[in-house]
Amino acid sequence: MSEDSLYDNGTSVIEVRIYRDDQLLARELCESEDDAAAVVDRWSELGNLSFLVDDLSRHHAPEDILAPEPPEPPDVADEDYSIANPPLQDRGME
Repeated sequence: MSEDSLYDNGTSVIEVRIYRDDQLLARELCESEDDAAAVVDRWSELGNLSFLVDDLSRHHAPEDILAPEPPEPPDVADEDYSIANPPLQDRGME
């Protein structure tokens, strides 16, 4: 099943990452916790591996709009706040 279809039908997406000595060996997507547990069990037979299991449905869905937060307005009461604008580079300097 492709990653796109996992999102399209509303099922959960659980990612299992398999590592050996901090090097990523494989990444598998699962539809349920049971599937993820089966992946971990299957890979565990090789020994000397570590796993990272992450529920991707708790992060962001494709329709999420990720926009940066607007900047906070300057604190004009701060003594270090300068109201003067710096000169523009290479303009007006002849």
